[in-house]
Amino acid sequence: MIKNIIFDLGGVLLMDKPISSLNKICNNQNDYEILKIFFNDWKSLDLGTESLEDKYYKCNFSKEIDNKYKYKLLHYYEYRDMNMKLIKLINILKKNNYNVYILSDNNKESYDYYTKHELLKNIDGFILSCNYNTLKKEGTLFDILLKEYNLKPDECYFIDDKKENIEISKKHNIKGYLFSQDDNIGLLYNDLKDNKVNL
Repeated sequence: MIKNIIFDLGGVLLMDKPISSLNKICNNQNDYEILKIFFNDWKSLDLGTESLEDKYYKCNFSKEIDNKYKYKLLHYYEYRDMNMKLIKLINILKKNNYNVYILSDNNKESYDYYTKHELLKNIDGFILSCNYNTLKKEGTLFDILLKEYNLKPDECYFIDDKKENIEISKKHNIKGYLFSQDDNIGLLYNDLKDNKVNL
């Protein structure tokens, strides 16, 4: 019986990729082309070995770019849209007494922001890669989640937008659902119901 629903952040609870926030931060095409380097190769951020500020200074932006965009880039996560259909689903799950967790490859600044976010106040626990220096694809984060919250794998249902992560969840005997923002949300609801989740 499923008791715990686990969500990824980027591409699931959060729409698109981090670089999508640039559309709100910048409306100048030339500046956009300069700024997008900030969003390249975030592995060190996700592993928690680099801060957003470290990443920013490595980009060596001009003083003009600094003055216009530094604060916004360092707070890019505030400009990311949430999938409100999934926020609604979380509220339904909590109303029906399910535990809800977040398992994500993400950076420390995002962790600090989202753990305090009003729309995520119903989340029972967060496991983010930056706090454990390991990524989902390495498998260890799933073990950490299960141990940290004393969960049984066969009582868990994991939602992620990357096939490789779903495959790893299955190796941990956790039911996985490959999510796409382009799909009808009804497909996810149907799969949850097929797994006897009360909605």
